[in-house]
Amino acid sequence: LGSHKGVDSYRDALDAAKMKIGDAADEILGRPAFQYVREKTEVELTLVSAAELGVATESSLSDLYQRATQLGLALCPPEVGPQLRLDYREQPVGESLLIAMEPVKTYYGEPTILSLMNFGTGLALVGSDGRPESMVSGYLRFVFALPKRIVQMDERPVVSSSPTK
Repeated sequence: LGSHKGVDSYRDALDAAKMKIGDAADEILGRPAFQYVREKTEVELTLVSAAELGVATESSLSDLYQRATQLGLALCPPEVGPQLRLDYREQPVGESLLIAMEPVKTYYGEPTILSLMNFGTGLALVGSDGRPESMVSGYLRFVFALPKRIVQMDERPVVSSSPTK
């Protein structure tokens, strides 16, 4: 993240790459709640289906997010959506990936998350229903972040110049 500095830079890059931006996605990219990182940051991502998180048929989005965090996954920073759209150019036709992120409200107050899509008419970044109570099916696939391990001061290895017995 941080390759592009803000909303206009991302919009220009997506336009130059001939990638479509849906209306809701375009709107939330410019909202104050949609945070952009200030310096280059690496985020490790993983792709999981709702079924892999234990959704047999349907579950609410909030329950799915809760299951994922219990399994050690984290929500993505919002900027993952436009950056991954730019990076993932070989997306198969018919594939849709939802970005697991804190929803950002549109001007009309609709909680929205981002999705990467390729339905044969080109690559697109679109907005999807981000209401906590919205229902998700087991076949849906989500992009989550893998949290970085934080090393506590007392977990550092002790270096000793004398051999231990």
